[in-house]
Amino acid sequence: MKAVRELMGLTRNEFGELVGIDWVRLRNVEQLNAKMGEDEFAKIGQMFPELMPWLTYEGDIVMEDLKSSQEKLCRLIAAKIEAGQIPPGFYLEEKLK
Repeated sequence: MKAVRELMGLTRNEFGELVGIDWVRLRNVEQLNAKMGEDEFAKIGQMFPELMPWLTYEGDIVMEDLKSSQEKLCRLIAAKIEAGQIPPGFYLEEKLK
């Protein structure tokens, strides 16, 4: 979740407001002190379906899906990935298709 948020250029509070998750809860998930619930996955999945395979089971991220997304934040992620602005330590490069 943290990689997605950072690629979007959002703070925890901004991302939390966007997807309807309290920033403290988001911090706990990012720091692996809590697991995401089904309702939280559903909220994120509705907004960013292109990212769900990666978020749920570390599946592939399909760049063409990100580029053609109706969600501008997904298109921003695609642009940042193409520009090589991937946050270190998340190993996204292995999942890009």
